[in-house]
Amino acid sequence: MPPYERRSDPDLSAAFAKDPAGEDFLEHLNRVLLPHAEDEYLDLPEDVPTLHIVGAPRSGTTLLYQLVASELRLGYVNNLIAAFWLAPAYGIRLARKLGLHELGETSFQSRFGRTKGAVEPHEFGYFWNHHLRYPDLAERPAEHESTIDWGHLRQVIINMAHAYERPMAFKPMLLTWHLSAMARHMSRSCFVWIRRRPRDTALSLLRMRRSLLGGYDEWASLRPAAVPEGEPPWRQVAAQVVLLEHAIETARASIGDDRFHVVDYGRLCAEPRVVVREVADLLGRHGLRPTVRETDLAPFTPSRNTEIESEFGDRVEAAIEHFAGAIPT
Repeated sequence: MPPYERRSDPDLSAAFAKDPAGEDFLEHLNRVLLPHAEDEYLDLPEDVPTLHIVGAPRSGTTLLYQLVASELRLGYVNNLIAAFWLAPAYGIRLARKLGLHELGETSFQSRFGRTKGAVEPHEFGYFWNHHLRYPDLAERPAEHESTIDWGHLRQVIINMAHAYERPMAFKPMLLTWHLSAMARHMSRSCFVWIRRRPRDTALSLLRMRRSLLGGYDEWASLRPAAVPEGEPPWRQVAAQVVLLEHAIETARASIGDDRFHVVDYGRLCAEPRVVVREVADLLGRHGLRPTVRETDLAPFTPSRNTEIESEFGDRVEAAIEHFAGAIPT
C-alpha cells in the first residue's frame, strides 16, 4: 500500500476554489477508514472487464463518461463515492445502501470536468494520485512506473467491482502515462479513447486556464514533461495536446486494437447511442457485455471556443503543427 500524501494543486479562482475545512474533514475521514478498508480487501480473480475512458483534457472525456455511466449497467465513481478515495469500496457500499449508485437521468452538464449532484460521475483524481504516486499532475520520469504498487491497485479495483457487483468504469487522467502497464497487470482492461480536433482541444484548455486560474499563464491539468520551458500559453497547450495524444497512441500500439476503441468527439455528439453500443460491445469481447438502457438520446451540440478563437486560433494551429512535426516517427 503506498503512503498517502495530499495532492498539490494550484490556487483556483473563487468560483472553483475548494473549501479548506471540507478538504481537511474528508482527508481525516479517509485516513481513519484506510486501515479498516485495507484489512477487508479480498484476493479475488479478475473475472470482469474494467473500462478506462482516456483522452486529452477538454476532448470530451467527461461527456463520454456521463454517457457510459447513465446508459450502461456499469459501476462508476460518482461524487459521493469519490469522497472515499482511500476506502472506495466503503463509498460504494454506502452509495448502494442509500440508493445513490445509479445515475439514470443526467443533465450531461459539467464545468471543466466538474459535475454537480451526488450521483453524477467524478474523475476520482485523488484516488489516482494516491495509487500512481503522483504529488501533482505533472508527468514523472520513466522509472517512476516501477514504484507503483500495481498488485495493490489491481486488488482495489477488483474489490470495487465486487462491491458494486458490476464491472467498473473510470476516467483516469493520470493513467494516460501508464496505460500499457495497466493493461499488463489487468488483462481485461479496456480503453475508449475520445479524440477531438487538436485545435479545439487546445483552445478549450486555454479557456479552462482563464476560468479556473484567472488567466492564461498558469498550467491546468496534465503537464507532459517534454513541454519546453519558457513557451507562451498557446504553445504550451498545443504541446500538451500533441504529447498526450502521442502517449495514448503509443500505448494503443502496444496494447492492440482489440482492447482499444477510438471515438471521434463529433461522432459522439452526433450518434451517442451508436457509441454507447460500441463501448458495450468492446466490454463484451472481454468477458461481460453490460446491459444498455434503451432511452432516447438526442444528439449533442459540440462545444465551441468562439470567444478566444480569433485571438489564439491561428497561433495554436501553427504550434500544433510544430510540435507534431517534432515527434520522432
